[in-house]
Amino acid sequence: MQRFINNPDDIVDETVAGFVRAHRNMVRLSPDNPRVVISTAAPQPGRVGIVTGGGSGHEPAFIGYTGHSLVDAVAVGELFSSPTAKSFADAIRAADGGAGVAVLYGNYAGDNMNVRMAKELVAPDGIEVATVVANDDVCSAPASEREKRRGVAGEIFMWKIGGARAAQGGSLSEVVAAAQKAVDACRSVGVGLAPCTLPAVGHANFAIEAGMMEVGIGHHGEPGVRVEPLKTADDVADDMLQIVLDDHDLPAGAEVAVLLSGLGATPVNELYVLYDRVESQLDAKGVHVHKAFVGNYFTSLEMVGATLTVMALDAELKALLDHPAEAPGMTTGHVAPPANAGAAHSRHAKADHGQESVATKNVAIAGPSVSVAGSGAIVRELAEVIVANKAHLSEIDGLIGDGDHGINMAKGFGRAAQRIAERDLSLDQTLRILSDVLMGEIGGSMGPLYGFMFAGMAQEVAGRPAIDAAGFSAMMNAALAGVRRTGSAQVGDKTLIDCLVPAVAAFDAAARDAGFAAALEEMSEAALKGRDSTVDLVAKVGRASRLGERSRGVPDAGATSCCLILTTLAASFRKRLA
Repeated sequence: MQRFINNPDDIVDETVAGFVRAHRNMVRLSPDNPRVVISTAAPQPGRVGIVTGGGSGHEPAFIGYTGHSLVDAVAVGELFSSPTAKSFADAIRAADGGAGVAVLYGNYAGDNMNVRMAKELVAPDGIEVATVVANDDVCSAPASEREKRRGVAGEIFMWKIGGARAAQGGSLSEVVAAAQKAVDACRSVGVGLAPCTLPAVGHANFAIEAGMMEVGIGHHGEPGVRVEPLKTADDVADDMLQIVLDDHDLPAGAEVAVLLSGLGATPVNELYVLYDRVESQLDAKGVHVHKAFVGNYFTSLEMVGATLTVMALDAELKALLDHPAEAPGMTTGHVAPPANAGAAHSRHAKADHGQESVATKNVAIAGPSVSVAGSGAIVRELAEVIVANKAHLSEIDGLIGDGDHGINMAKGFGRAAQRIAERDLSLDQTLRILSDVLMGEIGGSMGPLYGFMFAGMAQEVAGRPAIDAAGFSAMMNAALAGVRRTGSAQVGDKTLIDCLVPAVAAFDAAARDAGFAAALEEMSEAALKGRDSTVDLVAKVGRASRLGERSRGVPDAGATSCCLILTTLAASFRKRLA
């Protein structure tokens, strides 16, 4: 892997820093959050704010569409991972001019989860938030289940249309209606010729053999609908266009906007070869291209391939598409920034995120126990195991996901370990630090899932002098409740729930008769069995659910990391009991 990289763990922050320096006339960095990029024209008093966010590695998406009459603030995630709920919330606050904020984002589990949590975080600020979720990727689900489709390059048209309506003074409901209309009018398809590599992994997280192509591939390398021999450019363009038009059912005489984006390593001249064929075929069908965008608009690191997006136009969408907008990733005419830009920046007072004082719990300790005071090293032991298994977890995730699970888990646990190193902290304090790092800095779907899991543990442990069998049961059931607070998965859905639920149940059953140490052993064995059970399951939630039967035969990455956490936790407690 030959890349211009310093430390792979720093690439997102360094990307954002360079982007803000290069485009300082259009964007600025939030003073409160280095993972939030804000338009120099935002916020504008009395105008609806536009917010989006997503994983890095797709540049110019998402940060490149921050500008004038486009997106006001962007939450930045790790490579291929959702931004945190805090970053989405800070972006919402930054964009709010008093008329509400429209959050326009793609249909991914982590984004859905973190945007939902962000809305809760800004509710005390009195900000009205409405959302539109892009689902334009034709191959990711059938038309009858369009709500399950991924959002891909059609998001760009959603931002353009929503931003234009906001710039024209539309109300929040009008902005959302226009953005939703744009999404509904978009159909997209991707074709991949060669994979991409996450820098922290160091090798491709999927494979496309030489001379082959994958039709319907996702922006994170999600498998497409078929792999077949590479065709000529004209045949590929015809195939992509047919997939889109079969789902679109455009009448003769229709007007459209077309966006043909490279995936990062496709020469632009090849994109124009594809586009020439696309427009000629549309002309032959009596469909007129009103406006075309050809280039690298929504990439996937250095993946070789292209995505095609076609948006059907009516008079309203056509006018909004033509409305002047200016951003690093797209310019459709010059926009003079308003003189009062940023005037609403001080509307929101800083929220107090300090920890509440902990009351002592009046609980009786029965039998063997582990002292809460001085047991913070348990979290360091968890971190050591997760960091050691970084490559393994990412490799598993790459088989049916985007390959970043181990990277993000190791980064989160590693940062938490650094912050508690050489400090004599109690178990609840270190669990809280771990939770805060996962929810506030890591994002994706695992950030909030594990963040709430450890927050539940910390809350249950706080105030206890020691953890006996009953206390451990309470802690683990609080962990399970925390995960279920955020996710909707059930046993059998091929998620970490398949590991966590039987492990907690096994501990509770054994603790009644066999004692604390034996119950910990039973929990470990149940966690291992739960992890292994996911191999034969078909994913029903999350990104892998779109693969159907193709997700069978591979262990779930979340269940694997959950198993590591539970077995290490059990070993750490058994060691201290001894």
